[in-house]
Amino acid sequence: MPPSHSSNTGLGAFIGSPYVALVCSALFWSGNFVVGRALRGDVPPISLNFWRWSVALAILLPLSFGKLLYYRAVLAAEWKIITALGLTGIAAFHICVYQALSGTTAINALLFLSTSPMVIVLGTWLLFGDRITTLQGLGIAVSLMGAVILIAHGDPMVLRNFHFNRGDIWMALAVPLWAVYSILLKRRPAQLPQLALLTSSVVAGVLIMLPVYLSSLWLGQTLTLNGGNVMGILYISVFASVLAFFFWNRGVAQIGPNRAGMFLHLMPFFGAVLSIFFLGEGLALFHLTGALFVFSGIVLTSWRQMRCLAVVHSKSSEVQS
Repeated sequence: MPPSHSSNTGLGAFIGSPYVALVCSALFWSGNFVVGRALRGDVPPISLNFWRWSVALAILLPLSFGKLLYYRAVLAAEWKIITALGLTGIAAFHICVYQALSGTTAINALLFLSTSPMVIVLGTWLLFGDRITTLQGLGIAVSLMGAVILIAHGDPMVLRNFHFNRGDIWMALAVPLWAVYSILLKRRPAQLPQLALLTSSVVAGVLIMLPVYLSSLWLGQTLTLNGGNVMGILYISVFASVLAFFFWNRGVAQIGPNRAGMFLHLMPFFGAVLSIFFLGEGLALFHLTGALFVFSGIVLTSWRQMRCLAVVHSKSSEVQS
């Protein structure tokens, strides 16, 4: 018996929606910031990222080995973009994030990351010549003002004296790395399945990190293993790595990096709730002010995409009714 129309538009369609996938990515990644902040005293950033992806790779390889073998010719031909994905999204970005979380709160780091949609728009303009509208340009400027407020912690004297929080500077470096990763995903080999793409990117990222990790051990940066730390590493390996990246890659492939980037601004909300509940962090006035500027910039930058989404949703509702 063929599947009914309701199964295609009901629970199955909901689970398969790229928008649901992107919301799950935002939730799981928010938890990654909270766990990374909690582990900052026991697990050095480089060690945390290396073992995060090593454990994730141990999960991914048995699931994807057949696909990696089948698409080995594609993987060999596209090794440059796969290596670039591993360098930016797997290795460098998360090392910067964990370095940031050793010096700034999870809430502040997440608010920084919410500027990524504007950086993605800028990146597609610089790399591929995508046009930036006047409204998008205004949104980028407003969001940049929010980032400045976050860097300064609401104190103009910080900007004047150049006494910046080290963690905030690391997040300022992490954001463009994530934007490049998201843009590269749109140029992924179309014939390569998501699981094979993610696994091959993780292989590249782990190989890139291996000499860096060994160097950190030689410098005495060892990690402390106990039950809580192991559980934290397992969480970010399974949920914030395997599941979140698979959902993100699928969402970006289906709706594009600019529209997918809008979902990152859910992370400060998820992260604030988790941080307040698990870490006891509080919201300061500069957090709220910076968030207001950042989210206003997101609305301005993404206004056209949001209108398109509203039109598509309206037409879909009319068809179903």
